[in-house]
Amino acid sequence: MKRVLLIGIVGIIIFSFSACSSLSDMYNKKDTQKINVVSNINPHPKGKKPASPAPRNILKAGDKGNDVKDIQKRLNKFGYTVNEDGDFGEQTVYAVMDFQHRHGLTTDGIVKGSTLDDLKKKPASDVMYKPTAQVVSGFNSAEVEGIIDKLDTSSYTDYYIMVSIPQQMVYIFNGSSGKWKLINSFQCASGTGGTPTVKGHFFVGIKGPQFESQNGVILKYFTQFQGNYLFHSVLFDKRGNLVDGTLGRSASHGCIRLALENAKYIYDNVPIGSGILIQ
Repeated sequence: MKRVLLIGIVGIIIFSFSACSSLSDMYNKKDTQKINVVSNINPHPKGKKPASPAPRNILKAGDKGNDVKDIQKRLNKFGYTVNEDGDFGEQTVYAVMDFQHRHGLTTDGIVKGSTLDDLKKKPASDVMYKPTAQVVSGFNSAEVEGIIDKLDTSSYTDYYIMVSIPQQMVYIFNGSSGKWKLINSFQCASGTGGTPTVKGHFFVGIKGPQFESQNGVILKYFTQFQGNYLFHSVLFDKRGNLVDGTLGRSASHGCIRLALENAKYIYDNVPIGSGILIQ
């Protein structure tokens, strides 16, 4: 019995051939040598590579491959600066989430269905990621920029948020580490002593137009920074009337309260994946 081993990209397949009893009568020695030569031909001749796997319909964190690289290239056409390395890491996850937010989709960071369809469309100006921003409020910019540029900042975008709890102030920056430019600043209300705001380094997470608290008040334009801790507006009732507009001192249950227009500013302008420092 003669066995021929063919090694392909998808595994090892062994074909067994049974020699016929009359083989010696059908082929002379020269012919048999020809059979051996043909049987041992490389299934993937030099210069010819096996076909790549078909693109997947669902891509998520941890996936790797050329189809991931294709998604990264498509994200960059929408203005993002994602490494086209074929690795669906945090940078890609945040970019996908921000893309989904701009397109009114569920911000889960998974590429499938409508997200995949929209990524294949021609980019429109109203949904493009914008790496630069206009200065809205540069209050005390030199002092604040001097402080943040000395810090170890990390952001997956060209934006950064710094919250000073002692000052009850929020500062929004545009640029990059060591070269941040203050573009907006406004008062806030952090958590009280019994329900303090968490401190540390975070990243902008999911966003939403509004939600209702357990006691029935409405918080508008929320932006997540850690778990259930959010930036959001001051408190309104279900008819839109202001319930509590306290700013400039500790007043919340741990979230960062903002004037309605400032909560909307972060919601509209600070991309998902932007770095945050609360101190």
